[in-house]
Amino acid sequence: MIQPHPLSSEYGLRPRGAPRVAVIGAGIAGLSCARELVIRGYEPVVFEASDRLGGRCSSRNTRIGWFDDGAQAINGATRLAAYTAQRPGLLAALHPWTQPVTPSDTEQPGKNAGLDDDETGDDTALEPLGTVGVPSMAALAGEIAQPLDVRLNTAITQAHRRAAGWVLGHGATNIDEDFQALVLALPAPLALPLAAESVELEAALGAVRYRNRWVLLLGSERAVVGLPSHQAFQGGPIERIAAMHNKPGRPSALPQRWFIEANERWSFEHRLDDAETVAELLHDNFQACAKRSVTPSFLLAHQWHHAYAAAPVCAATAEQTKYLWDDSLLIGVCGDSVVPSQVAQVHRSGALLAARIADSLMMRRWQKTPHILPLAVGGTFKKKTVDA
Repeated sequence: MIQPHPLSSEYGLRPRGAPRVAVIGAGIAGLSCARELVIRGYEPVVFEASDRLGGRCSSRNTRIGWFDDGAQAINGATRLAAYTAQRPGLLAALHPWTQPVTPSDTEQPGKNAGLDDDETGDDTALEPLGTVGVPSMAALAGEIAQPLDVRLNTAITQAHRRAAGWVLGHGATNIDEDFQALVLALPAPLALPLAAESVELEAALGAVRYRNRWVLLLGSERAVVGLPSHQAFQGGPIERIAAMHNKPGRPSALPQRWFIEANERWSFEHRLDDAETVAELLHDNFQACAKRSVTPSFLLAHQWHHAYAAAPVCAATAEQTKYLWDDSLLIGVCGDSVVPSQVAQVHRSGALLAARIADSLMMRRWQKTPHILPLAVGGTFKKKTVDA
């Protein structure tokens, strides 16, 4: 279980008997949903099959240092910074990432010739690349999870209704806890078996298809000059590269550490290749992008099988299409089964689903509670108990 965050008291103590919600999946969507439920006074429990938090906000520790091996930056407005604690003397857990703008090809050559740098009057222009977790993307996920009850290495294989709640199964064993609502923050193929009791959710999830992606983590003891911190490519096997050593809060010393992502078509064509073959091929293509020989001191290829949803359930911008919800069964879906596979999008999906769950559970509690209403009789008011 994740230990309580030192600032978790800001949310107050949850009342005993607070409605409990099971959240399956500890990616950014699931963690965001759980954090918003805590803020609203509910008691979420997050179950994660693997030993890591964050989903595609993933980082890998290697013998030459850390690599962010999934999402490289977060673009768009989020509440993620509000979930983290600022520690004196340290960079924020979520920090802007920028790189110098490449001089325009149309800039007049020699216009500042003969002038010192401090006489040109020009400040280096910076291109914003988004925000990143510090000291890694995975560390950001850990910060978000601090006040939560997170159970790693717990693969939920069954989910069924019992009375007015949900019962979960881990392998051949039922988890001896009841939950009022269930959240599936998983890729659609993994969520599908758990949504079998909802005809609508099962049909929606069954239509989602995912694309795989190959990525290469490359280390070099010799600096690769001439490449920006982040660059997208078109037309070749490589879709984008990112320099770990140029990200905020990361060591900038050698060896350099590069993240290299293949494009969709190339990844599909090589989906059955072994990692060693893919590493050699992407290394060759990286050298072509760098226009120089790059001698690697570290090479590791990894295939993300659920990297991007080819056609998520909802592509519109309206808030009600950012998640799926079956109110009759109190089961919902958030994340990139529903919205595009971007950190800001899946975060918002989870947060909005939490608000919807809170509304549903509050309405049910109100309907079960006797209410005292004023009743006008002959110009005076008497109180009458009305069962909703």
